[in-house]
Amino acid sequence: MTTNRFLFLAMPVRLTLCLFVSALMVAGLSGCGSSRHVSAKRAASVSAAVSGKGSGASGASQRIDVSGSLPAETRRLLEEARRWMGTSYRYGGSTRSGVDCSGLTSQIFVNALQIKLPRSSAQQSEYCRRIDRSELMEGDLVFFRTGSKGVSHVGMYVGDGRIIHSSTSRGVIVSSLDESYYRRTYHSSGRVERYYAMISGKTGKNKGKTDKNKGKTDKRKDKPAGAPDLKQRMEESPVSVPAEDLDRLLAGVSRKVSEKVSEKVSEKVAADPKASKAVSVAADLTAVASAAADKEKAADRVRKALEKKRRDLEDIIDQKVDSVISDYFD
Repeated sequence: MTTNRFLFLAMPVRLTLCLFVSALMVAGLSGCGSSRHVSAKRAASVSAAVSGKGSGASGASQRIDVSGSLPAETRRLLEEARRWMGTSYRYGGSTRSGVDCSGLTSQIFVNALQIKLPRSSAQQSEYCRRIDRSELMEGDLVFFRTGSKGVSHVGMYVGDGRIIHSSTSRGVIVSSLDESYYRRTYHSSGRVERYYAMISGKTGKNKGKTDKNKGKTDKRKDKPAGAPDLKQRMEESPVSVPAEDLDRLLAGVSRKVSEKVSEKVSEKVAADPKASKAVSVAADLTAVASAAADKEKAADRVRKALEKKRRDLEDIIDQKVDSVISDYFD
């Protein structure tokens, strides 16, 4: 009887421990392509996502419309995004069997447009050109700070104030940026420059510009009837120039060009104190090098003179030795 009573009292404790362990497991799976470490604040965010907040559970339409008026590249992005709808979440994943947030955006861009994005959400934020939230258009990326260390989540804008992203609790879904969770964690918006370059010529960027030359008349005088043009006259009577004159002409042109270049360089150097100092230092180094070369030449001359003296002394000594030996033996 006592044992049954003890087990009955221990049941609430066991239930509490189970719930605590489950919460830790959910928090451990909440990373999104950036880090596996999750703070208490991040765990609270994940708990909110599991309960339906910030996960598209608030009624955001899961339909991605692809309008025929959009540029072809934008349509390809949205059509590729459609194919990922419903894919389950997997940390570090980049396949249809499981994908995280930055893996999703990377795969959409590489599959649709052959544009390779960095792997993590933080790196993608650095890669994109920062734009205002009011400038968002289909294909732009939206970044969120769900933890305490900068960007940790990313989604792709699909129009109507919505993004497609990989949620830790529901996988790939469409969520509204007006949801309180995403308004609270919103960090920044970015545009992939290579993608924008592809569509910029198709969005009416230069619409409204007029031809400045429209309506202007050609002010050149009409050529008199029957007058031969310049090309015809040159073909009929070609001009011949002696080779030596041509060489002198080219030499003169080369000299003038050199003088002009030297003059321009001198002006630039004179106008820039740093350049003047550099030129002065270079001149000093040249002088030092020249002096060192002169000293080396002088030392070489001294070495040669000493070598000649040594040989002369050896000859004199040899002669004296021969003379002494001859006198002794004779």
